[in-house]
Amino acid sequence: MRSRRCGLIFGIIILCSSSYGLEDSPIVSLPGLGILRGRTIQTAWTHRDVHQFVDVKYGESPTGENRFKPPLPVNSWDGIRDATKNGLGCPSILSLDDLAVHAESIDIEDCLSLTISTRNLTGKQPVMVYIHGEYLFEGNNLEAPPDYLLEKDVVLVVPQYRLGPFGFLSTMTNEIPGNAGVFDIILALHWIQTFIPHFGGDPDSITLFGQVGGAAIAHLLTFSPVVPKNLFHRVIYHSGSALMPIFLSSQPTKFTRDIAARSGCRSKNIDTLNKCLKTIPAIDVLRGFYKHAQENIPEGVGSYGGVQFTVGGPSGVLPQNPSTMVHMNKNNSYPAMGGAPRNAGTRAMKEIFEVDFSGAIPDEIYSGVDYINHITLQSVGLDDRRLMTAYLTKKIFTLDMIKNGTFRAMLPGLVDLAGTLLHKSSVLYALQRNAKFLPNKTFLYTFDYKGQYNRYPDFDADFDVKTPFTAGVSLTDENIYLFPYPDHVQNLNAIDVEVAKKMVDMWTSFAKNGVPTVSDNLQWPPMDNQNGPYLKINEPISVGQNYFDEFAATVRDEAKGISIAKKDI
Repeated sequence: MRSRRCGLIFGIIILCSSSYGLEDSPIVSLPGLGILRGRTIQTAWTHRDVHQFVDVKYGESPTGENRFKPPLPVNSWDGIRDATKNGLGCPSILSLDDLAVHAESIDIEDCLSLTISTRNLTGKQPVMVYIHGEYLFEGNNLEAPPDYLLEKDVVLVVPQYRLGPFGFLSTMTNEIPGNAGVFDIILALHWIQTFIPHFGGDPDSITLFGQVGGAAIAHLLTFSPVVPKNLFHRVIYHSGSALMPIFLSSQPTKFTRDIAARSGCRSKNIDTLNKCLKTIPAIDVLRGFYKHAQENIPEGVGSYGGVQFTVGGPSGVLPQNPSTMVHMNKNNSYPAMGGAPRNAGTRAMKEIFEVDFSGAIPDEIYSGVDYINHITLQSVGLDDRRLMTAYLTKKIFTLDMIKNGTFRAMLPGLVDLAGTLLHKSSVLYALQRNAKFLPNKTFLYTFDYKGQYNRYPDFDADFDVKTPFTAGVSLTDENIYLFPYPDHVQNLNAIDVEVAKKMVDMWTSFAKNGVPTVSDNLQWPPMDNQNGPYLKINEPISVGQNYFDEFAATVRDEAKGISIAKKDI
């Protein structure tokens, strides 16, 4: 949520890089396409060679008439194509400055590519496909360096897809049907099915995984009718699923019209509007989206567009609301893992404090119920039924807190409320439905390990104000132990490295055979009921029985004297 809103509003750019040495130049010939020259890098712990092919095109540039439409497969090429350098990534408001520099000289929409990392070009290794991004408006293939996962015999593939308005605008017409970004991932998976054997990968053993928005796309692909069977075989959800209200829009055309108007397309005629959006410069679309987001996101979930899946309409991706489709789904369950960090809500709370509250505690005008309503609005929208909010409010807060609670008294509960509404509950429900049909192949976790780093740099220094609480084990922290990204988390200490090795063991063993292997002389039990059991990833690892306990994890820690609040709050 921090990246979703403040990234959109303030355009913060976090630059990252992966160090590598170009010692060898592996060559791969792809029948019917062409020849690629890659580079050789090394793994983090044992320094084993990894052959990497960077920004390999799988789709033609989705420009002009093809902007907003499902992508076209890449055409063949002559000669040897260089696959050793990273490009700009798909257009995003976080890269507006860079795009503005290059917009006149290159096609900035020509971004449908993927990066493949493999240790063995001739083997038949399990394939792990990481869907990058958190809130569908930013990200690229730099987010998932192979340095840790390629210590094991797997192939890692990271596809890029259209982001923000280019991937998710819809006028509910054939010209702009919506869900273009989803179709990009589908085309990438077809490419992987066809060509991954030439990189030592097994097309019959493909695992999708991602965090928040990436997890939501992975989950959507498990039940969408446009996805053919056997395109992939296992899934892992980090802190997200397609059930998150933040990724659903009930008024896509309304929001598209507003973004179009701010981009310079003001026609009320839908055909004229579609044509205008396809022909104006990509930079103008991004700037219009930025203005739309800046004005509307503070109003809460459901008040803005350009970053949501389209329900209904001609794309066919989601004929009905995902919750309805998941409930009805009986035939498309996959071996699955999923979970969220212990204090996942601190990112949302940081954003709300710094943006909505302008860095000041509003106790003079807010009661406990006002805080609860504000968190709910920014997590799931108006929540008309209020069933989950009502349950959580009763579980987390006392009656006196609801009436008279101060920010400090409410803080642990507000973090739990945000983390559960946004992340924990959506993953849990996705896995509950999966476990109903695959009870021995569905695995749930909570990530509780507090290591040296938080995945977001400078938790206190993103803005001029100081946040009166710490990150705890915050959103996407488990990724620190799977990928050395961003730069500031690359140098893990000895204990963190041991945790990373255990994480890599669990994730890659699941990708290999559908059952995660735990190295602490412990078995990860699959879910056999609605509450669990589940793995508590910490040092040491343990097993919990009732995942609903995790909905109040920060509150329980506070009662034990383990507080995320700073002393001067």
